Amino acid sequence: MRANFETYRKVAKACSAYEPMSETRITNSCCDKSDISCTNCKYFDEEKYCRLDLYDQIVQNHNIKE
Repeated sequence: MRANFETYRKVAKACSAYEPMSETRITNSCCDKSDISCTNCKYFDEEKYCRLDLYDQIVQNHNIKE
């Protein structure tokens, strides 16, 4: 993982583009669908990167410690 779960959670909560992934993909992931996190966002890819390239910008703009 690129960051820890808490960092992914903080980033997702601050992200205006966050959208939970489909039910099928959530069921197959490690995360509960009720958890807001980058790891269950539809824009988060298998390589652990945001396809919209928002992660680093949100971390910096919101002073989120990684």
